[in-house]
Amino acid sequence: MFYKRSESFRYTFGTPPEIRLRIMDTIHKQFLSPNIYGLLLDISPKGAKVFSEKEWVMGEENVSLEFVLNHETITAEATIVWKQQYEEGWLYGIDFNQNSIKEMLILSEIRELKEIEMN
Repeated sequence: MFYKRSESFRYTFGTPPEIRLRIMDTIHKQFLSPNIYGLLLDISPKGAKVFSEKEWVMGEENVSLEFVLNHETITAEATIVWKQQYEEGWLYGIDFNQNSIKEMLILSEIRELKEIEMN
């Protein structure tokens, strides 16, 4: 069977942690919105699925995310690749901008979370 994703797994949270998002202007490196809060539903080293009550216009694809997985605060620039209406809000598919250091940090945080679950 062929899988489209190259990462080995995606971690789904039992209780989703809060995530802070800000829409970015990549040309001027400025934030175009105040903080928007949502929930981090699942994550992999290359992307995430996020829930937010706020709908974003699809022209606002570039965002800065800040979240805590286990104990590290991670800040990552990302691109919104899809959205879907869900109950009283929106689901967003997010691809992180390529950064091997952040990918390794997310991977190690996911491994620690899985170890905590096993014990």
